[in-house]
Amino acid sequence: MPSNPHASYIAPNPARETGFLGSGNKPGVMLGSKYELGGSRLIASSVDRGWGSSVAAEVRRHEDLHCTAFVQQVNEVIIALSGFAKIRRRADGPEQKFLSRPGSACICPRGVAVKYLHIHSGSLDMLHLYLPQNLFGNLESSDSSSVDSGLMYTGGFFDPLVQHIGLAIAEELQAEHSAGRIVLDSLALALAARMLQHYTRQVPGNVSGSYIDGKAAGALDHARLNRVLEFMYQNLGNDVTLEELAGVACLSIYHFARAFKLATGSAPVQYFTDLRVARAKSLLTDPSITVEDVAFSTGFSSGPNFARAFKKSVGLSPTQYRSQH
Repeated sequence: MPSNPHASYIAPNPARETGFLGSGNKPGVMLGSKYELGGSRLIASSVDRGWGSSVAAEVRRHEDLHCTAFVQQVNEVIIALSGFAKIRRRADGPEQKFLSRPGSACICPRGVAVKYLHIHSGSLDMLHLYLPQNLFGNLESSDSSSVDSGLMYTGGFFDPLVQHIGLAIAEELQAEHSAGRIVLDSLALALAARMLQHYTRQVPGNVSGSYIDGKAAGALDHARLNRVLEFMYQNLGNDVTLEELAGVACLSIYHFARAFKLATGSAPVQYFTDLRVARAKSLLTDPSITVEDVAFSTGFSSGPNFARAFKKSVGLSPTQYRSQH
């Protein structure tokens, strides 16, 4: 992240509720409305980024935030990007009180009744990630009337992986990369997996380890793998999601991501990125095709976005690569 992580962020728009997020709110409800009412300022949002169902994100500045009682409507992970401030919050257990600084994180699970939330004595820029409940698979209760997600209500912890994922998602608010929405799907899946691994509590009726689909033991069979690869090749110019790839394989997202990597040695996002770059290299050897046409053919919205992503992957700009090949 740059020294001023918000200098080039998109114009702020509030992240809003969608049916994918499963909060029970009507579509169009602002996900961070409790913060808005409590006095925070919205800096950036993913609402117009076309991220689909993988994750919604907001960057908010909290300087003197005071939220009264509310029931959390969606699984939320919050990561401090910059600044220092004191946080006091409480749900059913004892008060959680800590100094938040860059990298510190909090979890507020769906269904938790929060009594109060105060951020004071400083200023914090925080990334708020709203995760769809179906991303967690069996983590969600099988009882449709239950809102218990199984996540812990905890705050002020430091987890390098959670911080890394958060910074990567924050970077996605600023720049388009070579794999489009599949990057967000993979980051959201990695975050969900980390939540499953370290931040779940025992939910009545579940036993330890029952959250993860027991079928996810081996690699994709040849038939499924061929279907997925064919789908990738046919959609190199489109914004493919991890959910779509898993659907082609007829597997859950979590099972698919693990099985695909076992079969190919690469995560789906990396494999798809490599295919796009390979297609771009091939097209660039034809001087009759403009760089803008290459960008369009490999799924980028503009030549500059394509040039940045290509150089990051290959080490050369598209023009430099063309001149050498």
